[in-house]
Amino acid sequence: MKEKIAFILNSIDGGGIDRVVTTFANEIAQAGQYEVVLILLHRKPHFFALHPEVKVIENRAGRKGSSKLRYMLRTGVFVRRTLKELNPLRVVSNGEWLNSFVYLSSWGLSYPIYFTDHSNPERKGQSPFPYMDKLIYPRAKGVLVLSEAAKEKVKNVFGQQRVFVVDNPICFPETSAVEKEDVVICMGRLSPEKGQDVLIRAFSKVESNWKLHLLGDGKMRPSLEKLADELGIRNRVVFLGLQQDIAGFLSKASIYVMPSHTENFPMALLEAMSLGLPCVATNCMPWRKENDFIKGGYNGIKVPVNDPESMAAGLHKLMKDASLRAQFAERAVEIKDRYSLKYIVNDFLTALELNTLS
Repeated sequence: MKEKIAFILNSIDGGGIDRVVTTFANEIAQAGQYEVVLILLHRKPHFFALHPEVKVIENRAGRKGSSKLRYMLRTGVFVRRTLKELNPLRVVSNGEWLNSFVYLSSWGLSYPIYFTDHSNPERKGQSPFPYMDKLIYPRAKGVLVLSEAAKEKVKNVFGQQRVFVVDNPICFPETSAVEKEDVVICMGRLSPEKGQDVLIRAFSKVESNWKLHLLGDGKMRPSLEKLADELGIRNRVVFLGLQQDIAGFLSKASIYVMPSHTENFPMALLEAMSLGLPCVATNCMPWRKENDFIKGGYNGIKVPVNDPESMAAGLHKLMKDASLRAQFAERAVEIKDRYSLKYIVNDFLTALELNTLS
């Protein structure tokens, strides 16, 4: 019987951490060395496809008619009971808002628990248990983060010394050559920190017949549609919603934009670069320094955060210069050499002190 790796997360309904976990799970399951189980705390439709060998166990405790406290207690019982039934070799809790809850739910059990913490190292985390985290993080078997800056933060703030930098796994999309369109595209959750409002304002300053495609969905969609209306460019802005065939939409576009106020490991940007899209991106990850993904003037254009004028200037420069777009596109695809999927999965398994994939 294969040893089990259990991933605990809220759901796999389209979020960034959901994509990370499903990619790890699919690759590990496909290799056949371990049995992979996803323990989902909320029952929602699955947006990401799973390998047939990945087992899913969903929490059946509904929130309807229950207080928040009662729901949390029932969910904690579900986590504890499920772990005891599975008897996993390793447990991976996914999300700084979830880690302490998972640890408390499994209190007294002997399973090694690893936390993933993808919070921005320059901002306070999203955890609802900041004081509890300081007590619990040092008790985890280890913490997985996305940068050296985040590693130092976890060590200094929480006193946890077993911290490992593991990049997000990326399945770089494959697509056949298609004719490019005069389209600027942006992919991500429609929420304030992603900066699509800044992008729409910037796009309104560029006089052209180009279109702006927004790939993704979220709570800001109505306000973004209203903003495009107010700026008189609603007919040039296309809201695509959530889509499975992201490669198809990206490959037709001519420019990719990342307007975020904050990011840690922008998978959408890397996917766009892997398809040869020249990019305009905000300087929202200063702690990455020389390890930043966009090197201004080499493979894209970097602009200040929350600066529609600078973003508009970057867009205008690329729209008007096809040779510059081609130059950046040729260099952007080099990102695939830096982020091999198998290499990252083996980094993950090494952090968990498990045998790597052959």
